[in-house]
Amino acid sequence: MEKSPFDNLPQLSQKEALCILSKQIDQLDLSSDYYKAVFHLGKYPGQETEEALLKLLERSSKEQSVVIAKRKAVEVLGNLGCIRAIPAIGRCLSSSDIYLIENAAWALKELQCKDKSLHQLIILLLDDVNQNRRVLIQSLAGMQVIESLPKIRNLMREENLSSGEYGALLAANFKLSGQRQNIDQIKKFLFLPNQNDRQCAVQDVIDCMAIDLLPSVLKSPIAPSFKIRAVETIFCEKNSKNMVEILRLLDSIIKDDHANLELVHQYESIQKVDFLVEELFSTDFSRAYLALKTLICMPKELIWPCIEFNLGKAKIDYGAIYFFVLLFLNIENWNSSEILSINNFVLSTLDNKWPSYMKFKPLAIIALIRFNRLVFNLRLPSLLDSKQNPSWQSRYAVLLGLETYKDPKYNSCYLSYIEQASIDCHRFVRSKSKSLL
Repeated sequence: MEKSPFDNLPQLSQKEALCILSKQIDQLDLSSDYYKAVFHLGKYPGQETEEALLKLLERSSKEQSVVIAKRKAVEVLGNLGCIRAIPAIGRCLSSSDIYLIENAAWALKELQCKDKSLHQLIILLLDDVNQNRRVLIQSLAGMQVIESLPKIRNLMREENLSSGEYGALLAANFKLSGQRQNIDQIKKFLFLPNQNDRQCAVQDVIDCMAIDLLPSVLKSPIAPSFKIRAVETIFCEKNSKNMVEILRLLDSIIKDDHANLELVHQYESIQKVDFLVEELFSTDFSRAYLALKTLICMPKELIWPCIEFNLGKAKIDYGAIYFFVLLFLNIENWNSSEILSINNFVLSTLDNKWPSYMKFKPLAIIALIRFNRLVFNLRLPSLLDSKQNPSWQSRYAVLLGLETYKDPKYNSCYLSYIEQASIDCHRFVRSKSKSLL
């Protein structure tokens, strides 16, 4: 299992985690120890783990450390596919903690719960506006609870619904009845000011299998990973007849042609370079894209000093890395000194300290092909190896980069690697390889 960049908790063995959960609250070193133990138990599937988590769910303590750990325990049991946990998770639906209820509903969906009494309880919870009704709706749809359709359709007529609630209702109505009523409404949600709303809208497009809304998904200013998931899910194995079109969409997403985006932010006045570079660190992709498009139109000599000054800071920010690499790829005529700095930056993004699935990896591979062909050639075998490079998007990016930055000098040596990719474990990589042969 790859270590997530977000996993900053001290490593625990299963034995250590079980030991922590066996302690009383006053015996803990830190109040977060229960949560930490539950988090790590998710890495150790099996009966001992399940028993410990189920025992935790039966604790009646209202202490915050227990409550927070229970939320995580429900999530872990869902991820582990622990069917026998359904009754215990179901009892969490009666909790006063709305976040525990939210996680319980999600977990029951993951476990494909068939208990009609629990289905009915989730339907009743939809009357409580304090609940995360989006998750409750998704849970009912995911469990194919046809009995919830009247309630879902009634809610669709309710005033003051959030975009997330309404989008989930539209998707649920489609999943449970096959009716595409008002699905086009989701399109406008893809361009709302709040990034989370835009991301939720992509999930609703996926849940509706709304292939006709994919062009709008591609124009939404969100992380490419959401768009790739939409393409991969909607164009499933049984719906992949037009592979040429699928590859065109994937090429556009991975290269990230920002010129086609419809941004939801605009500048009312001319902005200084230091502000624009700082915006590349924004967690809102619309703001970062706006800064990127503005910087690209400015003289390189004007923006480089500020970019260079911020390279060290950007190297440790996985969001900024993406936009710095995209900036490098969208500006021509870098001089040799600048290319040296760019090379060092790109190589740092491909370091093993970053898991293979990081969203900047495919773009960084394309940048390596453009800026440092010799190092790329040395790494090519490992970059196309599914064991050493598990992310299919990154392996796809290798082929896309070779296509984008053709170099006749290496054509013959690349051919065998492209042929090797034609038997890759992922269908899109195989198809991309065959398109190049």
